[in-house]
Amino acid sequence: MSYTGRFAPSPSGRLHFGSLVCAVGSYLRARSEGGRIYLRIEDLDFYRCKKEYTKIILQELSELGFEYDGKLVIQSERTDFYKNRIDYLLKTEEAFYCTCTRAKLKTSPCTCTKIQKDIINELGYVQHSVRYISTNDETTLNFNDLLRGEIKGTIDDKFITLKRADNVIAYNLGCVADDIEEEITEVVRGSDLIDITPVQQSLYHSFKASVPDYLHLPLVMQDEKYKLSKQNNSKAVMTLASPAELLIKALEFLNQDTAKLSVLMNVKDILKKAADSFDIHKIPVNPKLSPI
Repeated sequence: MSYTGRFAPSPSGRLHFGSLVCAVGSYLRARSEGGRIYLRIEDLDFYRCKKEYTKIILQELSELGFEYDGKLVIQSERTDFYKNRIDYLLKTEEAFYCTCTRAKLKTSPCTCTKIQKDIINELGYVQHSVRYISTNDETTLNFNDLLRGEIKGTIDDKFITLKRADNVIAYNLGCVADDIEEEITEVVRGSDLIDITPVQQSLYHSFKASVPDYLHLPLVMQDEKYKLSKQNNSKAVMTLASPAELLIKALEFLNQDTAKLSVLMNVKDILKKAADSFDIHKIPVNPKLSPI
């Protein structure tokens, strides 16, 4: 199977430098392998994500020179697809309806695994979540990261939320369902998502799908304690420098060769030349402070 990757930003704010590093890393990895890369907007959490940010992010990626393959996927437009995937797990008895509140779960374990939908309706529960039962043993959840080598996978909570009581589809379900449908062969993303990889692996197994390879990029740190993130009010990257300067800064952060690049070059030419020399073996493993 030919290489297929993706970049999947969440429109809870504008792109920050950490977002740019992931965009550059995923894009150049795909292009250096002669593969395809898709763009996906992960906006299932409608409380945090705003449509105006989707529009801004698409414009910013265009200004930075990124050219993606295939059709743009916007997750909020595909909720029926995700509900279908949840129905599949309910039918295979790898998911269950849950009426527990967060307050209850803090004091006692969930006992909802045998509740059926007709009982939910009969009891008049207006709100309920759907949770997933991870049945994989720990040895199947170890995975090889292309930068870090073998990582031992664990799942802290056996019951994982697929759909919240407020009808928000969970990130893990949406992410895996889309990666399977788009036949993603390698996931390139930030190392803050290493811990959720075992959960996603388990979902791949439940859907009887091939698990992709993983490449987790180093985190961009705001300071010694906090990573750059929209929650930490990190600055919008496009306000910090020109698109060409930003691309070169991101390449330097990933320890790539920039000797033949110039801020006077066209952004698409920068990306093309960077793809020709892209080397994942040069990418650092440890977090680094943002250079801008």
